[in-house]
Amino acid sequence: MITGILNSVVQLDLSQKDLGKFKVLKISHSKKEIILSNGSKKFECKILKENPIDQSYIIKINGEISTIRLIKQVEKTIEKLGIQKGSQKNINILKAPMPGLILDVVVKESDLVKKGDPVIILEAMKMENILSSPVDGKVKEIKVNSQQTVEKNNILIKFEA
Repeated sequence: MITGILNSVVQLDLSQKDLGKFKVLKISHSKKEIILSNGSKKFECKILKENPIDQSYIIKINGEISTIRLIKQVEKTIEKLGIQKGSQKNINILKAPMPGLILDVVVKESDLVKKGDPVIILEAMKMENILSSPVDGKVKEIKVNSQQTVEKNNILIKFEA
């Protein structure tokens, strides 16, 4: 069983039987792409960004961008026992993870965002990187513009959590 949260809202539970309904047409490990079919439907899937720490991914399926966070079995057990995670440090800024060129700022000041929502597209090393909101909150201040070059750790966006 694979369990995940789609777009910070919808819980998905996929069994081996569910996965068996899909046929793999093509896989490209280097491009992080896979093409699947389910009967007459075809799904072109690409991993745009992955965070191995919390097992979250920004994916594009047939042109639509979504986020998914896989839930480990131990997390399900902790939740069933009613044990709360320790207080997490509140992050209210987004910094550039690497030097690059801002291709697009997806949000505007005062927009409401959910943790994991795409907010900036950064080109680095000839690859597009979708940067996500680190918190649920409101965009307080945008410190960059489209076509602006940034260095690693430059503050890009400030949030009100």
